[in-house]
Amino acid sequence: MAEQNNNENTTEAQDQTEAQSGIIINAVQMQSLDIGDRFTRTKTETGWKIKLEAAARVTINFMTSMRKFEITLMQNDIIERDGEDLILIRNQPADAYRSQRGVSSSPLARSNETPVASEPTEGRTV
Repeated sequence: MAEQNNNENTTEAQDQTEAQSGIIINAVQMQSLDIGDRFTRTKTETGWKIKLEAAARVTINFMTSMRKFEITLMQNDIIERDGEDLILIRNQPADAYRSQRGVSSSPLARSNETPVASEPTEGRTV
């Protein structure tokens, strides 16, 4: 009987994931996953694992109500599909991500260098 308990404890330890912070999402509701930069994907027995090679904006689109979830992840963070769970593993403490600005390369995003007014307004009557 003691051997069986030791085997169960060993199995639980092997299935354990260590992370500084993370998010778990119901993957059954996920429609698509958009990753804004380089990554590598590895198949696993119960899904797949994606490791980010650079900081990227990740968008998860859901099937219900056209909802989406956007998050910025850093290099070496992992997105893992394990059965019905989608796990976002962040390798930095949660506070480090609060200071991150979006790394999106959207053409709609305005850079800090773009002037608000394109023409000078001096000398013009309104």
